[in-house]
Formats: sequence, structure tokens, C-alpha cells
Amino acid sequence: MTDREFAALVEAAAEPYRRSGRYAWHFARGKLWGDPVFRFLLSSGVLPSAGVLFDLGCGQGVLMALLRAAGACHARGDWPGEWPAPPSSLKLHGVELSRRRAEVAGQALDGGAVVERGDIRHAPLPACAAIVILDVLLYLDDADQRHVLARCAEALGPGGVLVLREADAGAGLPFQVTRWAEKLACWSRGQIRQSLRYRHAREWQALLEAVGFTVEARPMSEGTPFGNVLFVALRR
Repeated sequence: MTDREFAALVEAAAEPYRRSGRYAWHFARGKLWGDPVFRFLLSSGVLPSAGVLFDLGCGQGVLMALLRAAGACHARGDWPGEWPAPPSSLKLHGVELSRRRAEVAGQALDGGAVVERGDIRHAPLPACAAIVILDVLLYLDDADQRHVLARCAEALGPGGVLVLREADAGAGLPFQVTRWAEKLACWSRGQIRQSLRYRHAREWQALLEAVGFTVEARPMSEGTPFGNVLFVALRR
């Protein structure tokens, strides 16, 4: 998919956010275009074609909006042959702690996904085919990080996939950029005392393996100054 084609897909995915205001719309456009994880998830084929996908800590639901737009694009026959078909038969379910973000997600997705306000440590997590957690677990302490990943392993059957992204505390300067960006984001939301728990990539991989996954790790910061790693974890 060319940059021009992907930009058109991003515009289609972001368009429903206009009804929630200019900030929500601009955030969706900027996030989908500027964050390499979204293009990777569509181009790599790591997500299953059917079943239930949970997006834990989904924010405004931009991943689910992108998957919906990609499905519509594919249905029109307007999809690049070099990319796998998007997972248009997935049932999408998002969980978000922030009331406002959950409301924005629900309004934009407009029945195309289930969005519930909840804490990913406790929210219902039934059997599913895929779980995505992007830049969320750093807000939890060690015990809760392990608890959430164990819950994911329990919900996923053999071969089910967990896609997890977190900063790599061993990434040097890019990690420091990530750490300060997260602090600034917390301060902007009034979360001045929010603690953040980072791990080295090898620690994340060991933790995922300990709760029942086979793990592949890859850098996921292309085009950004950050030090993020994406873990594609298959349930054993």
C-alpha cells in the first residue's frame, strides 16, 4: 500500500470522529498516520480473520476504526494485492478506563464495535481470538501487569494472538524520550502523581513466556524518536 493509499484509509477511519469534535478527529488522524504499529497490523497479517478481538485500553478506539475502514475498502475491491485481506469478520470489543475516551470511541464506531468503560484488570474478558494492548501496561505495577497478561492467556485458546507494545527500558536515549513523552502526557491530563512501570524488552518477553505464550519481538518506533517494542505472542 502506497503512502497515498494509506493516507486515504486513515482519512476514512478518522472521519467518524468529526462528530466528537475537532480534537478527537485530529487525534485520530495523527495517531493512525504517525504511529507505525497501525500499518504493521494491517500489512503483517498477524490478526486473525474471524472471531472476537479485544482492544484493552482502547482509548478513542482508533485501531477498531481503522479495521472497519480497511474492511470497507477491501469489500469495494480497493485493496493492495501485496497486503493480506484485512480481518473484516472480526467482532471488535474495546475496554477503556476513561469515560470521555470510551464515549468518543462509541460515538465514532456507532455500533460497529462494542466499547465499554472498565478497568482492564477486572473487566470481563471472555474467550477470544485476539487481544491488543498498546502502550497501556506501563500504568500498572508489576503484579497487575502479570495479572493482566495471565488473564489474556486464559482468554485466548491455543494459537490465539496477543499483540502487546511497550517501551523498552533498555533502549537508551529513545527510551528516555518515550519516558518524558509519557510524563508530559500524564501531566497534561492532570495525572501528576501517576507512576509508570517500565521493563526491558527481555523482561517483557520472559513474562509473556512465563504465562503461556511463544513470543516474537520487533522494534516498533519507525519514523518516531521513541523506543518501543512490539511483542506478537501466540498462546501455546
